[in-house]
Amino acid sequence: MTSSPYDEVPYQSFPFSQSQPNRLATIGALFGLPNSVSHSFRLLELGCASGGNILPLAAQWPQAEFVGLELSRHQVEGAHEAIKHTGLKNIQVLQKDLLNANEELGRFDFIVAHGVYSWVPERVREKMLAICQDLLTEQGIAYISYNTFPGWHMRGMIRDVMCYRARFFEKPADRLHEARELVNFLASSVNKEGNAYGILLNDELRLLQRKEDYYLLHEFLEEVNEPCYFHEFMERADAHGLQYLGEADFSMMSVGNFPREIMQRLQEISSDVIQMEQYMDFVRNRMFRQTLLCRKEIQLDRSLNPERIFELYVASSSEPETPIADLRSRDRVTFRRPGSTLTTSEPLVKAAMLVLREAWPLAVHFPDLLSRARAKLHPDPIVIEADRDRRDARVLAEPLLRCFATTHVELSVSPSAPQLEVTEHPRATRLARYQAEQGEFVTNLWHEAVRLSDVERHLLRHLDGERDRASLAELLLATVREGKLIVRDKGEPIKDEVRVREIVEGILDQNLCELARKGFFLR
Repeated sequence: MTSSPYDEVPYQSFPFSQSQPNRLATIGALFGLPNSVSHSFRLLELGCASGGNILPLAAQWPQAEFVGLELSRHQVEGAHEAIKHTGLKNIQVLQKDLLNANEELGRFDFIVAHGVYSWVPERVREKMLAICQDLLTEQGIAYISYNTFPGWHMRGMIRDVMCYRARFFEKPADRLHEARELVNFLASSVNKEGNAYGILLNDELRLLQRKEDYYLLHEFLEEVNEPCYFHEFMERADAHGLQYLGEADFSMMSVGNFPREIMQRLQEISSDVIQMEQYMDFVRNRMFRQTLLCRKEIQLDRSLNPERIFELYVASSSEPETPIADLRSRDRVTFRRPGSTLTTSEPLVKAAMLVLREAWPLAVHFPDLLSRARAKLHPDPIVIEADRDRRDARVLAEPLLRCFATTHVELSVSPSAPQLEVTEHPRATRLARYQAEQGEFVTNLWHEAVRLSDVERHLLRHLDGERDRASLAELLLATVREGKLIVRDKGEPIKDEVRVREIVEGILDQNLCELARKGFFLR
């Protein structure tokens, strides 16, 4: 078996929410692909490292089947250790060179390759696309992330500088240290006053100064890092019988997010979706993509019919800027969410946004959202025409689709998984409990890596659904008595047993609520 540089310096393995099957199937649904998440599905991850992305998916979807391929023996052993301790039965992580992957693996509804394509030789890149061609089911979706031009031209120059310095040293630690020192030197030495080169370079260098060592080693000091233009990637995908479905980040596909004059010009010069995406990359100076592919023979519908939202789930944390005195009025109201706004005079939309805020962070099925929004507008029984339902649904769906493109709402093919209320016997996945023993980052049921406090980690390790609050309080008290946790007040340790118990019980309630809010409890 061929060795891997990731054996010597492992790449930290985290979940990537953009690669979650729910998200991939949602993008597919908007363009006419059937939902593949509503039943048992199969997912293959290429270059799965120690399973940080694929293991939580297997824990969340016990009826589905997951296969991960990874060259690094060290990383595979880490994944096997996690599988052994968590008892997951629906996942295999295989130490395998991608060049040797074949039809014996079977067919998959989803194929995921995050952080692999740009970092492997040309023959492996071609093999990755061939795997998608050979192993995707008829309606399957492939997710491939990669570095892109034009944005990576500047980063590529910095990589060249770092590699030049690192070439004079053999040990990874020495190569990293010297390359980082050079980055710090350049950041302090290049003139930024009235110097476009200096401004651009400094922005990139400041970003790199904050990155972890493993990231710099594998992103900038690896032997291979080959960005490409989007149109070049799609030409290669086309040669393997694959077509462009979309991006995992739907907002990056929307030309409507540009100012009107830019949008009009992009539409004038683009004859198809590939040209449009490439021109948008030029405007944005884009450096990274998370592209979704499907089989070329599938007839996609890019008209983005709002009626496709009718079977989806909707979520949003949006809040009105000011209290709404009369929902039925046609006064314009602005709703805000970090990074986006929605201004509307439509009563039904205003009512729906209030419903979503009340439900947040859980998602609401669109038919239920429509019913609850109507109930806000008309609390008393009313008589309406038979076709009113359809008209109202479109009135609500059209702006929601636009809001999805601006990240003001989230759409999904299946509902949110966590239990947000603290039950008498709270329960987390075995994987989350195992991860809490290993380090400070734990994956929640929204497929996010969350940094937990010491108390949260200690509690989470014991949330198996068997312990009630009283036994959890005793567990924390025992930990305090053993000196593993220290209770302080105004900086001083507390010795009085009664006072310690009182504080611990309050801390227990507070931390259980926080773990529920962060999405760790199973229903």
